[in-house]
Amino acid sequence: MEVQKPDVFIAMQGISKAYPGVQALSNVDFSIHSGEILALVGENGAGKSTLMRILAGASRPDAGSIVADGREVTFDSTAAAHSLGISTIYQELMLIPDLSVLENVYLGHLRENRWGMLDWSGMRRDAGDLLSRLGYAGSLDTPVCELSVAEQQLVEIAKALTRKCRLLIMDEPTAPLNREEVEHFFDIVRGLQASGLSIVFITHHLNEIFEICHRVVVLRQGERVGEAMVSELSESRLVELMLGRTMAHGLQSKRSIAHLNAKIALDVQAISTPDLLKDVSFSVHKGEVVGLAGLMGSGRTEILRVLYGVDKPSAGTIKIDGEPVMFSGPREALAGGVGLGPEDRKSEGLVLSMPIRFNATLASMDRYSGTFAILKGKEAARVKALCERLEVKYNSIEDSVGKLSGGNQQKIILARLLDADVDIFLLDEPTRGIDIGAKEAIFELVRELADKGAAVVFVSSVIEELLRVCDSIVCLNLGRVTGVQQREDFSMPQIMLNVMGSDSDTLGNSPDPASLLA
Repeated sequence: MEVQKPDVFIAMQGISKAYPGVQALSNVDFSIHSGEILALVGENGAGKSTLMRILAGASRPDAGSIVADGREVTFDSTAAAHSLGISTIYQELMLIPDLSVLENVYLGHLRENRWGMLDWSGMRRDAGDLLSRLGYAGSLDTPVCELSVAEQQLVEIAKALTRKCRLLIMDEPTAPLNREEVEHFFDIVRGLQASGLSIVFITHHLNEIFEICHRVVVLRQGERVGEAMVSELSESRLVELMLGRTMAHGLQSKRSIAHLNAKIALDVQAISTPDLLKDVSFSVHKGEVVGLAGLMGSGRTEILRVLYGVDKPSAGTIKIDGEPVMFSGPREALAGGVGLGPEDRKSEGLVLSMPIRFNATLASMDRYSGTFAILKGKEAARVKALCERLEVKYNSIEDSVGKLSGGNQQKIILARLLDADVDIFLLDEPTRGIDIGAKEAIFELVRELADKGAAVVFVSSVIEELLRVCDSIVCLNLGRVTGVQQREDFSMPQIMLNVMGSDSDTLGNSPDPASLLA
């Protein structure tokens, strides 16, 4: 095995990994230098998480090798990776809520004194010193469930450092943080790097890459397609590497723009919330589908919650058909013609143990109320008609909705909104976790609703879906609008630049992405 250059701590060579029906990684080379902050980027499904799971010892590659400090190693467990100083902070923090800060810092690697007893005094002293340097000012005895997310991240970092960490993998660490917390977090990361720690930084926020990272590696469809120093890249070049193509011109559309002459159904002006949204403004005409594009933490769901009356804004106005409204809750929103299909259909959208019939009519039970009981015949006929219209596959409307597939569950949520006769549809990730056929059915229904005059706000993490179904797209980053595109001007690179925090209005001219391939 060839000995690596002295500044290379880890080198992964020819890494491949397949799952049933999916080639997650194909012959990927990936190296981490000592004391650098390396950005690992790519679209969803590019292979970033799979590669890092292999490096962290949580998964075994089908082919390839890992070289650490110039010698080949095998990571058959996370413990093996820990022994070489490799730790990971996942997006979902790996802490036990009811245990104290101190107990979580040493979770899985408690220290003993020379008498074989747990060295609580030594652990308390060292954890206190470490957390103090990281900026934590609270008590070590506080249960972590009482900490803010930013403070919990400090506990995760301290936990990694107590393992004599040399490489820290961070997966979307800033997603749950506000602006001030992100700045503090970056100060901590820079301090760790200055002390000699290597950091792999996985993020979808373009501005973060250029603010804090030294080098970037790009994955696309399981392959490494580019590597460069951040100082040598422009934002547009990086986006083109991620996409694999140059799309400087907007996508052309044959779709009618008649909705632009229609009445504005929903007008949002300068909506703000204390913790995230800042002066968010956009409008939706009758017959228009407006997409909200953004990454996790951009404010997409928060906007819908405000519009639906779940959360209250600190500033701004909302008008429906020209009249100011501020709903006190979902019941009032439904009465005002606004319906929400929530992001998490299982925990927020459906009562899984209850029948299909109940879930489909939950928002409009009044219309089925008789003098003494529910008019079940009328209700059943309506539910069957809705299921037929939406092509829901089911055995009986009395079956629990939890027995349906994800796509059919999503259709039941849409059936509920149709039964409630809403005019404004707020759809949060309506195609998440469903198959291609069900997605096509959802797209067709959304366009059908718009063609009949409904106003639709469509949230999706997949930009291609927004390009497919929307008439205009509002781009969001960290709670603010960074760009708005009409269908005739759609440009995926520009949308990506906007949602990743770029202030650029145009892509400008850039060379072929192949010129940056390494």
